[in-house]
Amino acid sequence: MHETYKRTYTKEEVQELIDWIDQMKPSGEIDLGHGVYIKDLSKFSAQVRYIAKEKYDNPTFGGQISLMMDVKEQYKK
Repeated sequence: MHETYKRTYTKEEVQELIDWIDQMKPSGEIDLGHGVYIKDLSKFSAQVRYIAKEKYDNPTFGGQISLMMDVKEQYKK
């Protein structure tokens, strides 16, 4: 898992994540462990991209952004 879970993110953090999503276009499925399994990574990425862009400073959506950061970490391995 990536660093520590955060309730909100900065514009710079989410822009980096959005750029990564746009570049990598994650697809397929992924098991992040700890009971977290994403079956449609393409759909999830699109949804998180929107959330990150529009709602990055709303603590309600911090969990989804955090999960996408975990996906990004898994892709690095």
